[in-house]
Amino acid sequence: MDMFFIEYIILASIVLGMNIIPIFMPPTWTVLAFFVAKYNLLTFPAVLIGATFATLGRSILAAISAKYFRRFLSEDSRENYLTIGKYLNTHQKFTIPLIITYAFLPIPSNDVFIAAGLAKVNIKLLAFSFFSGRIISYAFWIGATRHLADNLEDIFNSHYGNLGVVGLELIGLVIIYLVGKIGWKRILKKLDKTAGAS
Repeated sequence: MDMFFIEYIILASIVLGMNIIPIFMPPTWTVLAFFVAKYNLLTFPAVLIGATFATLGRSILAAISAKYFRRFLSEDSRENYLTIGKYLNTHQKFTIPLIITYAFLPIPSNDVFIAAGLAKVNIKLLAFSFFSGRIISYAFWIGATRHLADNLEDIFNSHYGNLGVVGLELIGLVIIYLVGKIGWKRILKKLDKTAGAS
């Protein structure tokens, strides 16, 4: 097999693995930018691979969250998350713009997909919106970024060595826990009444 295609396969495998792992992974676009600069990969195929396998990885993460992570929540927290999921699945006029807006931002999406899995949100809708946003955001960031690091290890080491980034990851997990403690049923009913009145 041509070495050029092997590099795309390696890139796809790394992106998939990074997006399945729930925490402490560097932004996917940094790895894409590294491969494009280091191995002279074509930008469009790299972006397409990045968006496709990032979406697949995040969808797997959501499925894992739904099946396994929910077990670590109390009964009340599971019920609160299900309330959020039912609301988002039936109010897509609010859900779609929120997801698309988030997908365009170069910030970690792991917490969103973990929460989506816990809430049993429609993953097809979430995945499509995420994929669409990542196609554009990855193309932008790869185009705006030149040589980031001499090797892939430096990207991961600089990420783990940044205490601010690690702190934000931990804060994200705390927020996921706290969201499950909120009585969403009452809040969302009030939101519907307010929207109906306006």
